[in-house]
Order: sequence, then structure tokens, then C-alpha cells
Amino acid sequence: MKHIYIYITLIFTTFLYSDCTCYNCPKIKKNFFNDDIIGFYLSSIDLESGESTTLLFDYSIDLSDALFSEDCGTSSTHDISKLYVSFDISMFIPGLMEETKQLVDGKVRFDINSNTISDISFRNTDLNFETTQLAGNTDFALEEYNLSVTDDDIEEIADLFLSLGRAPNGVYNFNFVLENENNTEIDQISETVEIFVPSYLDLITPGSVDLADSLSNIVMSSNPTFQWNSDYCNKCNFSIRVSEFRASDHSSLQEALEDYSVLPINSGYFSLSSNINSFQYPASGAGEIIPGHLYVWQIRRTYDTSNGLMEEFSPIFLFKVQDTQSVEPPVVSQDVNLENIKLLIGADNYESFFGENGQLKDFNSVSSTMTLNNQSISINYLIDLINKQSQGEINIMDVDVQ
Repeated sequence: MKHIYIYITLIFTTFLYSDCTCYNCPKIKKNFFNDDIIGFYLSSIDLESGESTTLLFDYSIDLSDALFSEDCGTSSTHDISKLYVSFDISMFIPGLMEETKQLVDGKVRFDINSNTISDISFRNTDLNFETTQLAGNTDFALEEYNLSVTDDDIEEIADLFLSLGRAPNGVYNFNFVLENENNTEIDQISETVEIFVPSYLDLITPGSVDLADSLSNIVMSSNPTFQWNSDYCNKCNFSIRVSEFRASDHSSLQEALEDYSVLPINSGYFSLSSNINSFQYPASGAGEIIPGHLYVWQIRRTYDTSNGLMEEFSPIFLFKVQDTQSVEPPVVSQDVNLENIKLLIGADNYESFFGENGQLKDFNSVSSTMTLNNQSISINYLIDLINKQSQGEINIMDVDVQ
């Protein structure tokens, strides 16, 4: 766990600089800081060496002003040789801590061995536990390192890090104070990193995850409004995909979703505005939603982590668009049971039995019970069979009429 703390120190230490006499003070330039990352995973770090290939920051120390001042004129050298940075790191993890708790403090020494360089560049990818020198012939050493928490606290925090495989959601504060060779404060800087990895993404309406339930979740519009529930995440991107479900072609909701989509047309996901939880199907720029047909939809959420782009998907919901030409009410038990039979055996088999030339052409009455293994059970058991079939638990091998 000490390695984790040391690596956090290396990552977020912002290097500031020494006493200024006959020259202007050096400046820190933040070339890049990855503010978009909301998940820091331990797997992106070699915990033995501290090395990482994920770029989190890119800073440089600008010494060019130290080579010139109005009082001293231009010089090819500067007088910066040594400086210190004192630091402390604290965190607040909801559910684990009641208030912000300081974890560690210490001091880093920098020995600048060249008085002619104008720039010292460094990235987190250049640092590890064995780092002793930075670019520009500058020596780097950790002089002091003090844990500010008890052994029990360390164990509890370490267990949480390791069980999650990442830094827990919370607020992490990094404070740094620049000191000269006499330990006099010259400047200071702070960084606050808020980590919030979202945890849930649930669909609300229209439809449901069960094939049969879609029949009681019929929408009356060809431009339905989709609603879902998720964590607030201002650095997440959301998108939606809508595809037609055809019982004759698709054995599962997933298979239907991966087939040609109507939104966006043919492939991919349709981008949505940030942090919304509802979206109305567009009147243009999308495929037609046809009354009487079944459709599936899903929400995708993406966000940046230290391991790269994270993709998360909601469950898949299925719904039916009411046929506006039909004079029948949207939910009638007889029609529902016939529709359930069609979903279970497939459209082709259904047409061969109930179609114009089928053995059951004029069959329009469904009993409230069915026989299974010589036992009479509710016709609603069809719903269980449909669900098991959509989840790949059972397959229809043959259909016959007796």
C-alpha cells in the first residue's frame, strides 16, 4: 500500500522553484492534465515499479525567464541549484470516512545540475519508484515521507483499493509548497481530483426486458419518449440504439439489437446530450417506427479511465407500437395469448398453422389453461417459455398440431 501512496505522490506532485535574486522566478507550465479521466485503475500502474503508460499529466519547468531580467540583463546561465517541495495528500471517501483525512506528508529535493537549461519537461510516464533524475540533468530524491494514518486505516483503505481495483469514489487533495535552500516558502499550488465512477444504468420506459410484457407496454406514438435512470456523470457520454425485433429472424433481444438499427440508421449508437434521462424519437434523420411492429432499445454510457475508454450498457427493453388502424383495444387476453404463441414458435410456423391455408385458420379462441406433461397449468406459462427462449435456456425443436 505504501507503493500506492508513493505513486500518487509522484503523479500529482507539481514541481515549483527556488529563490530568485538577480533573475525572474521560473514558472510551471501545465501542458496537459487529464481532467476527463474519472476512473483511476490500479491495473494501469505497475505496483512493483510504479511505471505507467497512461498519460495523466505533462508539465514543464520554464527557466527561460531566469536567464533574463531587467535588472541584470541577459545571461546564458542562471543561479538555480537546489529547491524543495513539501507536500501533503488527503482524501475523503464517502461511506468510509466521516470527514477529510490526511494520508501522507513529506518533502522532495531537486538538484538542478545544469545552469544553462531553459526548460525541464516531465510526464507521469517518466516517473517510477526508482526515478532519481528528471530531464534537464535534474536530480530527484524523496527526503521525507510520513504516513498520517494508523495501521488499521491503511489496511481498510488498501482493502477498498484492492477490492475495487481502482481508486474509490471520493475527493483527493494534493497540496504542495515550494521552499528554497533555507526552507523558506516561495510559492504553493494545490490540485483537487474528484473521482466518481458511475454504478447504475437502468431503463424505465417504454417496454421491458421480457418479450411477453411488451404486449402490455404498448406505445401509441411512432415517436415514443425513452426514459432511463443513471448516476449523474458530467464527464460521461450517452447514446441510444433502436432496432426492430422480428420473431422470425431473431432468437433473442440481443440478436435483434445487433441487427440493422433504425436509430441510428444501420449501425452504431445515436449520440445524446449530456446528463439527460429522456429522449424523444426524432421525426427525421432516423428509420420509421412502424405501427404494429416490435422494437428493442438500449442506452450506452462511455467515459475515460486510466485504462482507456470504458463502455457500459443498459439492459435491452422491447416494446410494441400500437397499430393505429386497429379498432381492437391494445390489450385483449385472447390476442395476447395468440401473440405469445407466435413469439414462441416463430412467425413462419405461426403462419403455416394459423394462416390462410393453415390447419388452424379459423382458430380464434385460446383456453385459459394448457397441458404440460399431462398436467393442466395456466396459459400464462407461455410467458415463462418465451423468456427462457429469449435468454437461450430452451430451443423449440419441432411444432406439430394434434
